[in-house]
Amino acid sequence: MESRDGLMYNYEDFTWIPTISYRLCGFDVLDTPNKPRPLWMKLYHWACVCSHICCVCFMFRRIIERDTINNISLIMRYATLVTYVVNSDTKYGTSQQKQAFQRLNGKLAKLFPKSKQSKIDHRVDEYYWPRPTIVLIVVYYGSSAMVVLGPLLQSGYIYLMENRFSYVHCYPYYIFDPEQDPLWQYFLIYALEWLHSTLMVISNMSTDLWLVSFEVQICMHFDYIARSLENYKPNSTRDPKDRKFISQIVNRHNDLLELQEEINGIFGSSLLLSLLTTAGVFCTVAVYTQIQGLNLEGITYVVFMLTASSLVYLVCYYGEKVKSLSTYITNAAYNHNWSDAPPDYKKSLLIIIARAQRPAELTAMGYLPVSLDTFKQVMTVTYRVFALIRQMIE
Repeated sequence: MESRDGLMYNYEDFTWIPTISYRLCGFDVLDTPNKPRPLWMKLYHWACVCSHICCVCFMFRRIIERDTINNISLIMRYATLVTYVVNSDTKYGTSQQKQAFQRLNGKLAKLFPKSKQSKIDHRVDEYYWPRPTIVLIVVYYGSSAMVVLGPLLQSGYIYLMENRFSYVHCYPYYIFDPEQDPLWQYFLIYALEWLHSTLMVISNMSTDLWLVSFEVQICMHFDYIARSLENYKPNSTRDPKDRKFISQIVNRHNDLLELQEEINGIFGSSLLLSLLTTAGVFCTVAVYTQIQGLNLEGITYVVFMLTASSLVYLVCYYGEKVKSLSTYITNAAYNHNWSDAPPDYKKSLLIIIARAQRPAELTAMGYLPVSLDTFKQVMTVTYRVFALIRQMIE
């Protein structure tokens, strides 16, 4: 939908990307009785869930046995898998709060501007999904798919070059011997691994996309409030009009602060664990890639790591933007021409200033602000841990 053709984005245009993203594994956060998922989609989703449970059980079985984990490369690979599973399951658990998602989505949909002029005033087009973000999503899914498809492509290449099929698959916790095990078992293993990876990758991406989608709405409304307040010129002769304007601003500002708290309530508990496990994935992937060398698997892991770090940056960026825009409301209140305003207007203005002194923040577990400084800290800790692990191996 292009604004240059005179068309404006609607609220549903802001949520279609995370909605479609989750439907890639047959799941829908906004699943309502009025629009139920098709039966085939539900079955597909449960196939992903069951495959994921099966693979995780086999993974921990291998870890407990410890017989097959006999070198540094496998240790790093298992460490990567464990941290990624924890990260994915945490985000998948967050997505199960369907009623909270639906309630928050409904409130933001009501606040979304409806008329063309209102959409222009809110600068809706400027807050729509930017093209670099869409490219990031595509590359993330592409690199994740290549991690799973890589062994199959490798087996195909070996078959063409050496006329033998190597039966390589993605994860080390399924052991397949082509001389003893039946062929159908190899395809079953690959199907399980594919569905297992599908659930993990989509849970990682889609939950963060929903978070970004909600935060974009909050940013848009904070920006509109600040600009409206800064440009408004109250006058004592227009007391009813001024009183109506400032009361709407006060109510909207309060609504946005409450909505931000709802976002923190839904996503906050998973954000902290997500940041920690993401840092762990970066470290183990970096070490594993260095050990394996720059082959097909190494390249796909490097691309995956870069896109995963970009996703963390995206979340931290909008956390920073929410904070800065909510803080700017104080400046807008000070800077606009309030000297001629009636007393009631000035009292309401003080309420806005007092509330804006404590900016709205995206927080992890209610106390750790998620911002660009958080991203820098995660990357710094990741590099230090990576350097330490590399030194220990050497």
